[in-house]
Amino acid sequence: MLKQLVFACLFLVFLPALSLACVKPEVTSKSFTTQDATIVAHIGFISEFQVKCSSGEVSSLYAELEDKTIVPVAIVAPNIYQVSWTEDSKTAGKGEHIIRIFDEEGYAAIRKALRGNEPTSSVPEFFKVSVYHPGAYNGPWLRSEFLAVVVSLLISYFAITAKAKIVS
Repeated sequence: MLKQLVFACLFLVFLPALSLACVKPEVTSKSFTTQDATIVAHIGFISEFQVKCSSGEVSSLYAELEDKTIVPVAIVAPNIYQVSWTEDSKTAGKGEHIIRIFDEEGYAAIRKALRGNEPTSSVPEFFKVSVYHPGAYNGPWLRSEFLAVVVSLLISYFAITAKAKIVS
């Protein structure tokens, strides 16, 4: 009788954990990047995504960025998550940036791969999201101060030559 009671208690404790895993996640995402680098030193990347599961719930999520760093994903609302990072404006690549998202099991597998010096690309992700960065505007090719100096030198040159012709 005691064995059956212990077994029933253990079954009841572990049953919710088994049924809560997210199955077949449907992901919709939107992203934002800084596009004006004239006054900032770093480009900000933000990906916000909504996850809907056919059954179960989403556990804690972790993101692997393109430089292989792993960051936790923030929860901003029920079933809405956000991952963000910055890159130097001179080295931030334009184009599509793929972010691999992992649940707790995937994160544990990545940690195990890192401890064993194995590539993290062998660990399957929970899903992927992408952030498109069209590039950042770094300002005009010629600064306005430079153009002002050139224009003032040209005006001065024409004024001095015109005065020299009139005086002579």
